[in-house]
Amino acid sequence: MGPVVCATRGGEASRRTQERAVALAKERGARLIFLCVVDPDFAAQKDEALKEAVRDELRRLARSLLSIAKTRAREQGVEAETAVRFGPVWPTIEGFLQEVGAATLVIGAPRAGDEPASAAGIEQFVEEVRQTTGAEVVVA
Repeated sequence: MGPVVCATRGGEASRRTQERAVALAKERGARLIFLCVVDPDFAAQKDEALKEAVRDELRRLARSLLSIAKTRAREQGVEAETAVRFGPVWPTIEGFLQEVGAATLVIGAPRAGDEPASAAGIEQFVEEVRQTTGAEVVVA
């Protein structure tokens, strides 16, 4: 069976998503990989040095968030791996799932107050992932 991948971005909402992923990995005896996708293009900088500095800072932040998730998993008896990827979030997650042959993706649900389009967008993403990768998608 392929690994359980948990797409996470930190914060309290991500904690619930991470806990669900840890429980699934433990229950299934599967590898667990916490994935943080960073899209540095939000800071469209023309200065290449500044663009690279922003990318480095985002990488450090992502590694810190993933380290916390990994520690939480270890406290529950699950060893986890981590990965940071750069690019547009949804396509990058999908590519990572294919790269590692994931059996399951765990993502967070839209938060209260998010636009209805966010929920529809997640539903569309879930269906696309199921079709293109064959992975189960759990929305925590």
